[in-house]
Amino acid sequence: MQPIICDNRIKSFPPLQSAIIGMGFSKKASAIELFQTLNKFLQEHQYQATDIALPAFKQNDLNIHELKKLTSTPIYLISTKILIDLQPKCSHFSEASYRHTGLGAVAEACVLALMNKNDRLLIPKIIYNKFTISVAVKG
Repeated sequence: MQPIICDNRIKSFPPLQSAIIGMGFSKKASAIELFQTLNKFLQEHQYQATDIALPAFKQNDLNIHELKKLTSTPIYLISTKILIDLQPKCSHFSEASYRHTGLGAVAEACVLALMNKNDRLLIPKIIYNKFTISVAVKG
């Protein structure tokens, strides 16, 4: 536990849980929105992102380049081939995502791509402030 001094009293809070984050989002999302939403999600759920996984088809998106400047967390771009190969392992399928990207699951496939054998998929898919987020905890 990490001690926090507040009003001359020491309070203990559990350490943040290390997590891999996968994200999916529309072209309309700005880097600031991505950054703020991700930080709010992490704080609310008491996670510390060790890695962020995004689809490589977003690599030319200016907001990805801006997001890299805003965060110190490593961002990995996952190739479309890997995302396609991981689709059968995904627990959710989105028709809308499939129509736009050719993938029924983007965030979940992104997080699966970075997971090690001891990591555990905790949140396959959550829609949070217009963004799709998947979370794996480090094992």
